[in-house]
Amino acid sequence: MSYRNAPTFLQRLRLLSLIALFVACVAPQPALASSKDPHFDYANPIQSDPIRDPQITKVGDTWYMTGTAFPFFDGTSAGPIPGVKLWSSTDLTHWKDLGLLITPSKDHWYRRRFWTPELFPYKGKWYLTFSCPFGETPDSPESIALAVADKITGPYKVLTEDKPLTEGNGATLFQDDDGKIYLFRDGVTATQVDLANAATIGQPFPVIQPGTDGAWDGPAKGGPSVGLEGPTVMKHGHTYILLYSSWGRGYEVGEATADTISGPWRKSRNNPIYGAQDEEWAKIYKHAYTQKSDVPYGQLGHGSPFIGPDGDLWFGCHGYLKGKGQLPHLVITPMRIDRDSVKMVATWTPQVVFYPKKFHVRPTDTRLASPDLETLADQ
Repeated sequence: MSYRNAPTFLQRLRLLSLIALFVACVAPQPALASSKDPHFDYANPIQSDPIRDPQITKVGDTWYMTGTAFPFFDGTSAGPIPGVKLWSSTDLTHWKDLGLLITPSKDHWYRRRFWTPELFPYKGKWYLTFSCPFGETPDSPESIALAVADKITGPYKVLTEDKPLTEGNGATLFQDDDGKIYLFRDGVTATQVDLANAATIGQPFPVIQPGTDGAWDGPAKGGPSVGLEGPTVMKHGHTYILLYSSWGRGYEVGEATADTISGPWRKSRNNPIYGAQDEEWAKIYKHAYTQKSDVPYGQLGHGSPFIGPDGDLWFGCHGYLKGKGQLPHLVITPMRIDRDSVKMVATWTPQVVFYPKKFHVRPTDTRLASPDLETLADQ
């Protein structure tokens, strides 16, 4: 066989390029999003009131947010934390202060330092968890209170006036497919609870442990331990997903998964999956500082998922910009779950998210896609 008249490699390459160009021209092209299409514009950090540990819940066309209210800590010149606050918004960028759901009590144990409140719909009621010190001394243990209301805006009745529901901070509630309710808290540990009777059931069980020495969520090498906090739990298919935060080198978020609510829980190899680092904190706690110089955040974490403007999962947390004297504000981002792994990207420039033609709620977490939310939407 003679190869004298066979096309050269360059000729074959040109022929393939022409074929590809022809196919591209005749093939139907996807419609490009237009500025006239329905969309959502936002830029982080959201300039709401200063807030830590935000939790957002969508009811009807309104988002409600609670979280640790400014000034956050005791003994500051700004005064004491006023109590448990609630905000509302119809666009996620402008938030209205609706006032206090819980105020300090003179007659009961919840008198100061109201931390990490969260809302949870269950059987036609709204349950509220929050943490306060149980005692008057500086080392009094953080303890968890439980309150209930018919409407998300209240009024709320504290069900644990005489004593806390349990010790701990950073409480979040999760309803499993069998109807059982579990309370996860900083540590991270969990316990089953009876909301109607404001009581725990059985013994607490461990969920995850700190990482090894020098790990982002572990103790410093030869130094102090680092906390695991801000847990939030959801279920995707048959997999339980835990998101948690740690502050060893700023504030960052990790992920763990399990096949059953009691574990064993497996930390993701990709941890931390989200967050920001503070160079000074990394030095103090002797952790490696690996953040790119263009990231303006020094902390980004302690948040939870919510239903966003596109009907899909989003994540809201607090973020501190770098620099002294900065206050934390709300930071939001779309969340995707790919093969039971959470994907999120921090942003600080203007963002545009186009709405799908048909809205649908995908998550199976009862707090995010509960029939109760539809029932309570007009309340």
